[in-house]
Amino acid sequence: MRIAIFGGTGQVGSVITQKVIQEFPDAEILSCSRSGSGLKGFPFNVFENDWSPLGKLDVIINSVGIIEEKGENTFEKIHIQVIKKIVKERISLGSPKIIHISVLGADSSSPSRYASTKGEADEILQKQKNWNIIRPSFVCTPGTAIIGKVLMLKKMAKWQLGFLPCPAHFLSARFQPVMGEDVAYSAIECIRKNLENQMIYATGPDIFSLEDWINIAGKGKIKIIRIPKWLIDFPFRILIKIFPKIMSIDQYLLLGEDNVHEHAVLEKVLNRKPASTVDFWNSELS
Repeated sequence: MRIAIFGGTGQVGSVITQKVIQEFPDAEILSCSRSGSGLKGFPFNVFENDWSPLGKLDVIINSVGIIEEKGENTFEKIHIQVIKKIVKERISLGSPKIIHISVLGADSSSPSRYASTKGEADEILQKQKNWNIIRPSFVCTPGTAIIGKVLMLKKMAKWQLGFLPCPAHFLSARFQPVMGEDVAYSAIECIRKNLENQMIYATGPDIFSLEDWINIAGKGKIKIIRIPKWLIDFPFRILIKIFPKIMSIDQYLLLGEDNVHEHAVLEKVLNRKPASTVDFWNSELS
């Protein structure tokens, strides 16, 4: 069996690569990235015209994605054009199974370009044969973007004598993170069980809010000041335009929305309950 993992050196892709190597020791695995670094590294650019170096494949796992746009790496290019390219080249590769790592909340009608382009990519793939789409909530791996945001809020509270003004709708939105290993194992079971045309919502058993994470990081000592959305919305949008390192407009839109889903399908795929993420957050935010 030959498996190509696109985005194999990324936050999620590196975990998938590691676990796929462990679970399929006799398979030929190509962890594709521009640099060709990392385990089973294979130098390859998805936007190349010549895909023949990949040879015939049995499975493609696509974990290419970005959480914010930088230069030529736009959501349109990285989310939509990549999946279009995979679909276009698929026959020349032997019509492999495609396992696509999307995101919980992917929706082509979303006001967030991040979520809408993820949704458009999913819709393109769903018109094909022999696909699986995995939609995880926040994926728990070292370096998860939300960790840096929460620790930044902790620093801001320290500068403000322990007080932290925060948009109220951020604090109440619920999130259902999943361990990176469970995302990897869901892809592995799609291969092992030869699952076809299934949408797998990858969520863990624990639900958190941003307020929960702030309390973990600040050990309950941060005094949160809730600011109503009607009062904070416009000035906050101006603030993040001036200081984009705080967060992007897409992150602002998504942080105020629930990101939860029942995980019965994931349990069935894994043949077990997904792992708890409580220890991860206690460790990473402490």
